[in-house]
Amino acid sequence: MSDYLPDVVILEILSRLPVKSLIRFKSVSKAWFSSITSHDFIAMHLNRTLSNTKDPPYLLFRHYDEKMGKEHFALLSSDDPFPRNHFSKHLHCRLNLSVSNSDPNPGPPNRLVLKKQMKERGFFAYPSDFIELHFPFKYLENDIIDIVGSSNGIVCLLDATLSSTNYDIVPILWNPSIRKAIYLPRPAVKFPFSYLPMEHVGFGYDPITDDYKLVRIVYLYGWGNQHTMEKISPLIHVFSLRTGAWRTIPDPGSQFQIVQQSESVFVNGSVHWLAETEKNIRFDSDDDDTFRNGIFTFHIGDEIFHEMAVPKCVELVYDLNMNLAVLGGSLALIPWNRRNLGVEQYSVWVMKEYGVAESWTKIFDIDVGEGLGRVVGFTNNGEALVTKDGKLLFYNPSSRRTLNPHIYAQPASLYLDTYMDSLVLLNVEYGALGRQEGSSSASKDKD
Repeated sequence: MSDYLPDVVILEILSRLPVKSLIRFKSVSKAWFSSITSHDFIAMHLNRTLSNTKDPPYLLFRHYDEKMGKEHFALLSSDDPFPRNHFSKHLHCRLNLSVSNSDPNPGPPNRLVLKKQMKERGFFAYPSDFIELHFPFKYLENDIIDIVGSSNGIVCLLDATLSSTNYDIVPILWNPSIRKAIYLPRPAVKFPFSYLPMEHVGFGYDPITDDYKLVRIVYLYGWGNQHTMEKISPLIHVFSLRTGAWRTIPDPGSQFQIVQQSESVFVNGSVHWLAETEKNIRFDSDDDDTFRNGIFTFHIGDEIFHEMAVPKCVELVYDLNMNLAVLGGSLALIPWNRRNLGVEQYSVWVMKEYGVAESWTKIFDIDVGEGLGRVVGFTNNGEALVTKDGKLLFYNPSSRRTLNPHIYAQPASLYLDTYMDSLVLLNVEYGALGRQEGSSSASKDKD
């Protein structure tokens, strides 16, 4: 690599550099290209980034911007994603330009009109407090791409626009830092014609094998011989980026079933979904003791399912509107509450000791009045991003105050998660960590 420094020292220096610099340095020489794109160097750079406690990770924020008419991805500060002085900074900039104008007597702009104009255009019309990401996919209005989750700088997407049927999935792994996206092979599993599938997908990383995996759980419902609705054992498929292939694993036989609207959350090496036992629908029976709310988990490393209890106060509540999230690196549960006076709010519970049901602790309520929609996510400081009457609000649990960042988005398109720059996928050619020459299921990269 160099006549002056040992290769080991150069690699050590390079591993401390940001991703943007390393992408440029690939062009320095063939030796540098080979080193930077090697699996060992990518792992070294990732481990160093993960161990860096001085620089907090970003927040990845996605929304379909109704004013700009496009899918919008951005990186925000994890501590203060929507600064209160965001618009005032642009106001001062306009004032300074007005003073420096060639007009010797420039009139000061009307502050109220200028502020109104800024708010009407929205937060993302003024790029100063965020990093806009290049999104390589184009979609029609109201066509929202599904986000499964993210890990180590990789965002897992599901492209429904390329599906040949309503029940097919086209997974994509996208690394915005290196501007690379790869289409993964489809599961290629056909369902019985008379059955209606309901599927759930999770995404996560196994540090032991250095592998990224997708898990797909499909519940099948159909009409039986007695013309009654019945279901069969779920189909479970796992995709490994290291092998580039899907595998079928056995049904664990759990009494829990994932709630239809539940979104997956990856924390502590496992994917989590909200789940419940089947409701007793016999009209001649008062026995509802079998019903319970719970959490269904899949460990990415050992590929084993587990069941996890929720707080006792919400365990037996029917049709409870709940969300799962990650707050401060811990698993969080957000059940909906409606108090006797009709005040709508969410409670935020955190599992202090992972896997221990008794460690569930309620830490605060989210109370913004009537019209509360859903909790989108949390910042590094524990502040919440929520929707109310179709608007996006920033809620501070300490002061119980809200901030309107003036983001005009479809509520279904909102997504918030932690994010870090990485080189992962830089050495992936055809949907797997190893090159797959001539594979019929391989798909080319899309940059």
